[in-house]
Amino acid sequence: MAQYDAIGTQYDVIKKTPFNKLEQFNFRKHIEPFLQRHGTKVLDLACGTGFYSSLLLEWGASFVVGVDISSPMVNAAEARIAETPYASQARFVQGNGLIPQEYSAENNGFDVVSGAWFLNYASNLDQLASMFRTISANLNSNGVFIGICMHPTDDLESFASGVNNSAWAQTGVHYKFGNVLPRGIGFPIRVFGSVSPDSKVEFGTFHLKKSLYEQAARVGGMAGRIVWQNCEFLGETWREEIGLQGDDDGWRSLQEYPLLCTLLVWKE
Repeated sequence: MAQYDAIGTQYDVIKKTPFNKLEQFNFRKHIEPFLQRHGTKVLDLACGTGFYSSLLLEWGASFVVGVDISSPMVNAAEARIAETPYASQARFVQGNGLIPQEYSAENNGFDVVSGAWFLNYASNLDQLASMFRTISANLNSNGVFIGICMHPTDDLESFASGVNNSAWAQTGVHYKFGNVLPRGIGFPIRVFGSVSPDSKVEFGTFHLKKSLYEQAARVGGMAGRIVWQNCEFLGETWREEIGLQGDDDGWRSLQEYPLLCTLLVWKE
């Protein structure tokens, strides 16, 4: 995606925000149990600068292949992993998740496909189904996709209104919903991340209906269970960190309109 060629490592601003602490906590909780099995191989789609690729290895994966559409992102991921103890356990390639392709050199599939903010770049059902075809093509028969996704709901208009009036900016990341997409399938979103006035990033993405995700998974070859794990919030220390310790309405707005969830879909 061309926007990330320009953004490059600037994207890592988001990884320094309190929002990322919440995101990372939820992602780790649901993916780490799958990484503890001996010899677990992971395909990390939309790997970006390799932030989660490195953590997947730290959390127990035996080998990770990271794929991103942006060559500057891939270069940044290679530079990141080179500074860790896991350099020999990872490789990174440029690729487009909208074009189904097998990334396993051994052609026997991956145990886990991860997608930390991968599916949200689909703007319609066909694109979403193509992403699931990429996932399905790379998983072994017992494999599972685990991704960080937008909150699952079909009532996106109410959700968009709630988010636009919420206190999420306090976490360093907030969304601004645009005009509804044709046939009411979802919304385009501008994502804003910031840790200071001089350290910020902005990019575009999409929030589609929950039912489209589930339909696309089936069309894309994922026949197993679909499990949505809603965002679990951190405690009072995190609430104080984002400055909402005395703001019950603001704190409630985060929980009523969460910006993320973890999606698990089994291939069979």
